[in-house]
Amino acid sequence: MNLRKYIVLVVVTYGMCALWAFTGSKISSDTPTTLSERPKITLSTLSPEQLHDRAEALTATTTSTTSTTSTIPPTTIAPVNAETKCQEWFPVAVSVGWPNDTKTLQKLGLLIWEQARCLNIVKGEPHWNGHDWGPTQINYTAHHKWVEQLFNMPFEESMSDPTLNLRFAFLLYNSRIEAGKCGWKPWSLC
Repeated sequence: MNLRKYIVLVVVTYGMCALWAFTGSKISSDTPTTLSERPKITLSTLSPEQLHDRAEALTATTTSTTSTTSTIPPTTIAPVNAETKCQEWFPVAVSVGWPNDTKTLQKLGLLIWEQARCLNIVKGEPHWNGHDWGPTQINYTAHHKWVEQLFNMPFEESMSDPTLNLRFAFLLYNSRIEAGKCGWKPWSLC
């Protein structure tokens, strides 16, 4: 493009902008305007007490005939070795479907220890690797479509919630068990 064409283009563009500014779309002052903002979601790590409360809320049931709410009594966790890591996650894990047996819980503790050192590692955490989420480190690339379909929310939001993270980990584990495969394979623990 030569200089003459460039100058003509700039002048025409400036003129069109000026014309639009003076005669274009104007909002009348008597019409209220509202700007719709997307809600800001702030995620943070939950304490073990908050996780327990969340698990209780997810396991509460409502009876439609009497309109009363009953809470399932707390479950006694199967005994595990005192050296088993990440035992604080076991009540939540059992409440979302993980088998309440010693062998499974000890292996789950090992999984959470090896994957996240008992932490809920998500975006913004210093140890986040950029693609694995939560205490069981669910991989975005491999599982985001299934997670979003299952929980009907963005992957990042659902897998940042330790309760949903452990639930999805159980579903992943259980789908392999039902297919006659090793349930621990996604975490290389077979």
